[in-house]
Amino acid sequence: MSKLVCDRCGSQDLIEDKETGEIICANCGLVVSRVKLVHRGYSEEETTTARSVSLTPAERRKMDRLMTIDKRLRADEEDPYVISLAIIEVQRLIQTMHLPETIEASAESIYRRAQKEGLVLRGTINGFAAASVYAACRAQGLPRTLRQIDEASSENIKDIARMYRILLSELNLSVETDNPLKHLSHLAGAVGLSTNVEHLATDILIGVMHVNHHTGKSPEGLAASALYIACKELKAKCTQEALAEAAGISRLTLRKRVNGIKENIDLEKILK
Repeated sequence: MSKLVCDRCGSQDLIEDKETGEIICANCGLVVSRVKLVHRGYSEEETTTARSVSLTPAERRKMDRLMTIDKRLRADEEDPYVISLAIIEVQRLIQTMHLPETIEASAESIYRRAQKEGLVLRGTINGFAAASVYAACRAQGLPRTLRQIDEASSENIKDIARMYRILLSELNLSVETDNPLKHLSHLAGAVGLSTNVEHLATDILIGVMHVNHHTGKSPEGLAASALYIACKELKAKCTQEALAEAAGISRLTLRKRVNGIKENIDLEKILK
């Protein structure tokens, strides 16, 4: 069994309360696991992760304080303390990703709405903060990918995506459909491609979108694939590995998208 870690802060500094059977994060107070000790023992690996000790009075006071904080984080949807933690995380993400103040204001507004509606109880503070930043970027047409948000956040990309979907469905957010054309300049610059390659890739993507081949596909993957096809046509040096890494996709996905483009649009007509 893999080592336990705190879902909220990632800490492995966990304490086992033998009286209640709870494993609690000593850093942020999250109850990581609840077990019935009469029915279950711990593996050697788990006992090295969760400190199985009889709590001293000082540790008991600390545990009580941390659990009080955890209950506040989970139970009170409009607690200003919870909101302040989320705002701090939103501001950290904005600074890390060098996003404009308009995105910060929009993300904070989205998070406050989610908090008021009690949505945060369906995820984590940091997760909804990250999802709010992503939603703000989409709402304002700023080309940032979910993977870029994930790299700046401590949350798992799948969890951020799930919380983002909650925001969309529960708050009825109006966001712009991600357009693969928006990712061309960023990707071309990331791998050092010329404007000629970017222009040809633009024509290819326009053809892709004309036949609706982009629907349901990663816009970053399509942009990278169009750039790769353009590179091959113009004999520009760029590897599949470099483009896939810049787009945050696998080389297998890149090859699939390249083949899909070739099968669904008339490249010869575009390349003339």
